[in-house]
Amino acid sequence: MNVHNKFFKRKTPALLVLGLLTIAPLFLAAENGNEFALRRDQVKAALKGRSIVHSGLPVVSFDKNFYYLTGIREPDALLLIAPKGWNDTLFLKTIPDEAKLRSMIETSGISRILSFDLFNLTFGAMLSWPWDLYIPKIYNYSYYFLLDAVKTFPFLKIRDLWTFLARMRMIKSPGEIDLLGRAAEITAAGLSAAMRAAAPGIFESELQSIIESVFLALGAERTSFDSIIGSGPNSVIIHYSDNSRKTEAGDLVVMDVGAEFGEYAGDITRTIPVSGTFTPRQKDIYDIVLEAQSRAIAACRVGATTAEVDLAARNFIDGKGYGAYFTHFTCHSLGLDVHDSWNANGRLLPGVVLTIEPGIYIPAENLGVRIEDDVLITPNGPIVLSSFVPKKADEIEHLMAGSPLPARKFPKN
Repeated sequence: MNVHNKFFKRKTPALLVLGLLTIAPLFLAAENGNEFALRRDQVKAALKGRSIVHSGLPVVSFDKNFYYLTGIREPDALLLIAPKGWNDTLFLKTIPDEAKLRSMIETSGISRILSFDLFNLTFGAMLSWPWDLYIPKIYNYSYYFLLDAVKTFPFLKIRDLWTFLARMRMIKSPGEIDLLGRAAEITAAGLSAAMRAAAPGIFESELQSIIESVFLALGAERTSFDSIIGSGPNSVIIHYSDNSRKTEAGDLVVMDVGAEFGEYAGDITRTIPVSGTFTPRQKDIYDIVLEAQSRAIAACRVGATTAEVDLAARNFIDGKGYGAYFTHFTCHSLGLDVHDSWNANGRLLPGVVLTIEPGIYIPAENLGVRIEDDVLITPNGPIVLSSFVPKKADEIEHLMAGSPLPARKFPKN
């Protein structure tokens, strides 16, 4: 039997559940300014009914929507967002010790944490509420909860929570921007270390190891995606992941990497000459990509669309005769996920963070160049969060020759 079927079938006195809905919590809730509680309040204000978000199974990738609404990293947990005026509830497979319980309450602002045993009766005690139930339908592992719930309460109307959460997550709070800035800073440090170490004969995997060891040393929990270290013929493969080749003199190396800090993703790409100096041909292509990126970043203005940002880069590369070698979109949203929530028809607003990453890939020459930065949209124009790592050709060459990094202050919104 599916273990979650048991949660719906176990019996607990209804009086106990009704009491849990009304008695004062064992511990004090977090302060009213709790960011996760404020996000749940936004959901309550906009949606009529209840919302359920599952954190994900241990063997499945963690649901960032659950984290976004609770601040808790707990597998196989269930968040029930109640209508305004009622208490939100977390349901756990196992109630933790008092210290962890207090920490979860302080982090999430949710003062009522119950065993899954009580879910069915708690949910049933709310049937005087509107029948609508919102879930982020995009995550299929939420459905086995619903199968049992719908059997028990066949009058439920299931609505999609994902679209609303996607719009919410597009706009980053000051706290989120700080975390994204730190993720970018750590990512930049790893890339800078790899630039210093690069030399003909180094393996792609060695560069990956250098980068990722810096990530961990600076407090990143993990990489935000599988590192891409593509040298020579691999530089033209956009999603190359073997990272096994030994570099050769004259190679370009595309390093597309990201550190994840506080659950927020960094994503930066730099292309370097493994011998320390760009050839004239490599520099020509590099400078075209760099100028295309500069134009795309300049287009990151409030009210613009991502299509307009893409065109700013694409038109320049087309004008130089390399449009056929630019084979992917210029930008994507960045946040809790490396390809974060985005409304395809949405316009850029203050608080949106994008990556800007034009590229040119010429297989016949084993010549691939991609340059990527993390960019914050503000009312006063774009801010590059990833400015800690050089990207001009001469700056890269100087760093690889042993020159110190230029002083850069963390950009503030």
